[in-house]
Amino acid sequence: MTLSLFSCLKDKPNVDFASTNGTYIAEITTSNTSPTPNEPASGLAYIADANLAWPSGDTVADTVWFTVNIASDYPPTKDIPITLTVDQTALSNYISNPSNVQFQLFPDSTITIPTLTGTVKAGNQNRLDTFYVIFYPWKVSPSASYMLPLTITQAPGCTISGNLGTIYFNVVGNPIAGNYVWNWTRWNNTDSTGATSGGGSNLSATFIPISPTEISVNSGYYIQPRYQVSFTNTGGVLSDFTVVLNPADVATMAGNGVTVTTSPVVIVADPVNGNYEFFYQVLTGGGPRTVIDRYNQ
Repeated sequence: MTLSLFSCLKDKPNVDFASTNGTYIAEITTSNTSPTPNEPASGLAYIADANLAWPSGDTVADTVWFTVNIASDYPPTKDIPITLTVDQTALSNYISNPSNVQFQLFPDSTITIPTLTGTVKAGNQNRLDTFYVIFYPWKVSPSASYMLPLTITQAPGCTISGNLGTIYFNVVGNPIAGNYVWNWTRWNNTDSTGATSGGGSNLSATFIPISPTEISVNSGYYIQPRYQVSFTNTGGVLSDFTVVLNPADVATMAGNGVTVTTSPVVIVADPVNGNYEFFYQVLTGGGPRTVIDRYNQ
């Protein structure tokens, strides 16, 4: 990893996102977190493009890159040194709005920033330099929301962009997110009586945060359609649990001759003890199927 970070690296392609009118504007532009290549990932308007979408149970360090761009009509005529900082003020300003996700700063143990300084070289037609952050997903609690705001603080001879001067790397947590022991059962009838016809015992499942009040988790049946579980959080008291199946997964099941006849129902939702149980029914070419999934921490 060290060799890859400090060996010669090609700067990522980029575009000028600012109108310069003959001036130099320093801005953070794109990142490999953005779902669309070269799309902006900095500033509050693009905070969703700086979201860190880690796979569940990720135990591999995640190296994220982003670019600082000098937006100008012409390449700089002299080297422009760039300095960034971890911006606690930007985080404080964001969470001062109670309607925003209440992020906390990534702990030092969960990240490595190889350097916060760089240089856009004179005559550089791309007008940019690339920076890196290494995240350690397994050290991050899935129940908490974290942010790493990085802000340009120095770019001599340039105006630092007011809108694109900060990138807000973030991961959204959820109080019921995390790993669960998973048991599921299937019956080839319209209720959960009689002999079972399939299932799994003592499996592992992860409640993956979608938002602070919604998670996604696999069901056991067929293509493992994902439950989407939502709830209300009132001062830490969780209530009003609801569950649906992911619409895209339902469409895939239908395309393969499996129709959901009874939408998911919450049988148990006990956030205090970490116990959840969901039920739904389908109709296949071979007849009806009843499925119950149970998750316990």
